[in-house]
Formats: sequence, C-alpha cells, structure tokens
Amino acid sequence: MKLETLSFQEILGHTPDVFEAVVVAGQRARQINARRAAERVDFTEEYPEEDYLPVEPIDEDDYIEEDKSTVLAMEDFLGERLEWRFVEDEGEDATEASQG
Repeated sequence: MKLETLSFQEILGHTPDVFEAVVVAGQRARQINARRAAERVDFTEEYPEEDYLPVEPIDEDDYIEEDKSTVLAMEDFLGERLEWRFVEDEGEDATEASQG
C-alpha cells in the first residue's frame, strides 16, 4: 500500500487532539506488531537451551510482504474501527486503545 500524506483536518475530524490520535494509532500499531510476532512463533515445539541456534534469514520464497502496521493503524483510526477511553494511571491520564 502506498503511503499518503494525511491532513491534520482529516485527523482532527475524528478527535480534537492530534496527540490523542498519535497515541491511539501508535498503540494500535503495537497491537498489530505483537499479533504478527505471535503468529510467527511455533509454541508446539520446546527446545532445550543448548539447542538454540542463531536465527536464520528468511528464504525469499517464503517472504510475504505485509502492509506497515502504522498504515493499518491509521486506516483503523480514520475508518472509526477503534474504540478508546481514558484510564487513570497513578494520577496521570493514559489512553487505552482496542479494536472495535
């Protein structure tokens, strides 16, 4: 997917605070990256510590190009597929995002 410049007006149409949008989209991008990493791990096999080998490069035939997580996060944000709320965390406001 091609990256395009987003106007502040488009972002501000979804929330009055651009920094809030950055935090929500950033949290969503982290969730996407975590999901992708979990999908690549094989939890069925257990290896003793001495059997660990250096990570081998990915074979070009097995490589699948995926959209960038930040692009997907902004699409979710602008498509209003995210829900978030403010949570009090040790006296400071924090934003928690979830896919809706």
